[in-house]
Amino acid sequence: AKFKPRKEAKGEYVPKGVKVGRCFEDFMLFIEDNPTTNYVEMDTVIGRTGGKVIMTFQFVNVDFMFGILLENKTAAETAQKIRELKEKLNASDICFGDVFPALLTDNGGEFSDVSAFENSSDGERETRMFFCDPNAPYQKPHVENNHTLFRGIAASGTSFDDWSQDTVNLIFSHINAVKRKQFNGKSAFDLFTFTYSIELANLLGIHYVAPKDVIQTPKLLKLFS
Repeated sequence: AKFKPRKEAKGEYVPKGVKVGRCFEDFMLFIEDNPTTNYVEMDTVIGRTGGKVIMTFQFVNVDFMFGILLENKTAAETAQKIRELKEKLNASDICFGDVFPALLTDNGGEFSDVSAFENSSDGERETRMFFCDPNAPYQKPHVENNHTLFRGIAASGTSFDDWSQDTVNLIFSHINAVKRKQFNGKSAFDLFTFTYSIELANLLGIHYVAPKDVIQTPKLLKLFS
């Protein structure tokens, strides 16, 4: 897939000092040294300008995606939601670093609190975080491609301000239920639950949707209207 170069973004960005040892070149070297590592791509989907946004996670190995609703696009909000996710996983004896051994994202300022992502509550590093080169969305194509499925349900410009986390979970549950040709008719949900567990999928807010019930249009949002 090809993506048009993005216009230079204004506002918060990841300081250069934070990216030392975490640039895309470092990511490629990390993957070369750890070829079996299943990394996760991250991004942010924008709703109304200045309103709620969605932080998305794409498991590259199984094409599985989930999202976390953020009140705003700030590093503080993102860090808080990540800490809450880690606490939820820990309560089920699941280590964040085991599920997310490596993270790849862009240069949005909401991702600048690296310690919240990389370190455990004890301050020990449990995962590795890397950043794409500026204006290079093609370096994380999997999450970019899956966003097209999301936009088939919630078109660009749709406000998320009235949404809850349940809305986000429903959308991505339907997206993960789509049967994929590259997986011989299996869905991302099928592969994720086989590779990890249905318990983990549910903890991430994703639940089974029968093939006959999958909705990939804005009609899905009417369930919350």
